[in-house]
Amino acid sequence: MFGNNSAEINHLKVRVAALEQALAQQQDIIAKLAGGASIPASLIPKRTTLHPEVLALLQEGKKISAIKRHRELTGAGLKEAKEAVEAL
Repeated sequence: MFGNNSAEINHLKVRVAALEQALAQQQDIIAKLAGGASIPASLIPKRTTLHPEVLALLQEGKKISAIKRHRELTGAGLKEAKEAVEAL
């Protein structure tokens, strides 16, 4: 369907990461609306503030590129970007 076009695959990975982040935000809203009802910790997704492009690079195993892109997007220093990427 998509062939071997890596640009299309990367684009899809970025979109999936963005959708996962949106889903986590929606689940957070639902949890808040549920009031005192507790949600098992295993059902609560890990939250990340990393940009979808950075997440896509990490999923491809490109840690150094992910750190570099995080720095470009946020203006963070090398140490802060490395810690943010490695925290995931």
